[in-house]
Amino acid sequence: MRLEPYTGGETPPQHKAPGIKPRLTAWTARVWRESPVRAFPMFKLEARLESRDIDDRKLAQALRPFASQLQKIAIYLVHTEEVGRLASWAVGRFDIDTKGACMFFHDFLGAQNGMQMLDLMQTAGAGADIVMGVVPIKVESELMRFAITEYDLGIHNRIG
Repeated sequence: MRLEPYTGGETPPQHKAPGIKPRLTAWTARVWRESPVRAFPMFKLEARLESRDIDDRKLAQALRPFASQLQKIAIYLVHTEEVGRLASWAVGRFDIDTKGACMFFHDFLGAQNGMQMLDLMQTAGAGADIVMGVVPIKVESELMRFAITEYDLGIHNRIG
């Protein structure tokens, strides 16, 4: 049972994009200044993903060789298109290789309430969760690349 890369040009059907739920563990706000005229605001979440927490058995099995890399996934919420899309319909990307794992959510900080959500995340007692659909684009023994079809990042806290 091998995970096959998606080669279609249209948004894949929902059943082709299994969901994953990385556990968020930490956050870091950054500004990367490339030159005197270019600065990139970024917000990095750290997460981990256990293959036993993935409902899709084929995906879980394919990710098993990357178990150590999935213990510390860097999720970058970026402002503009600093990181290229894997497909025109993708809202993010997920790259895993032998050195590490990282995700990029395209234009999160430019979304209507993107910055406001990050402010809420920083309040005392706040929690966050995330679920996303992923579609394999590249499947190799030392590199896996997924297009993120959708994501739901939630910030929650108690009232009163």
